[in-house]
Amino acid sequence: MSDAVEVILIVHGFVQGVGYRSLVRIAAERNGIRGRVMNLSDGSVEIVAIGGAGSIKRFEKEIDVSMKNGPQVMRIERSVRNRSMSRCPVSGFRVEGEE
Repeated sequence: MSDAVEVILIVHGFVQGVGYRSLVRIAAERNGIRGRVMNLSDGSVEIVAIGGAGSIKRFEKEIDVSMKNGPQVMRIERSVRNRSMSRCPVSGFRVEGEE
């Protein structure tokens, strides 16, 4: 995938202990996204997503549950990194830190 980009998303709000990482994994698999999702110690969730621009856009829309559920319950910070700098797996999508 030569046009792949890597997007790093930090999701703040009510996103731990509610099945959010599973939702992210399912959305990633549905959109052909590689990468990972993990809880951070400050209560936020970090997502590293690798894929084509169109796939990333669909994935981001799908995981932004605040758009679907009325009031703003979460906030997403986004940054894009050159794929060559990636430290993420080259295949699949994993949930890290599952209990």
